[in-house]
Amino acid sequence: MAYKKLAFEQIPATDIAEQAGQVTEGIYLGKREVPFGTRDDGSPDIRVIVDMQGPNGEFSFWASTSIKMLLPQVATGTRLRITYKGLEKNPNTGRKFKAFDVEADEGIPV
Repeated sequence: MAYKKLAFEQIPATDIAEQAGQVTEGIYLGKREVPFGTRDDGSPDIRVIVDMQGPNGEFSFWASTSIKMLLPQVATGTRLRITYKGLEKNPNTGRKFKAFDVEADEGIPV
């Protein structure tokens, strides 16, 4: 019997939240859902990777919850500007989260 070591797929991703005020711009190419294990309640944990075309080529990043919630409003081919605002505190839970402003170019329909 032969065994093969299993490994996680390495997905290269750009960090768009290194410091407050960081701006990421590009053309939205779409999103990919990636299984990321199982949640405590037994449901699948699905993460989202956003693919964009920037001035230096294509790049991808892991979408935060707030960005994931906005993606249904964005059509493929829309120019986006995403600004990292820094860590903010959820007033209901007290947990910190990465906050972003997401803007779509008005010249391209969303």
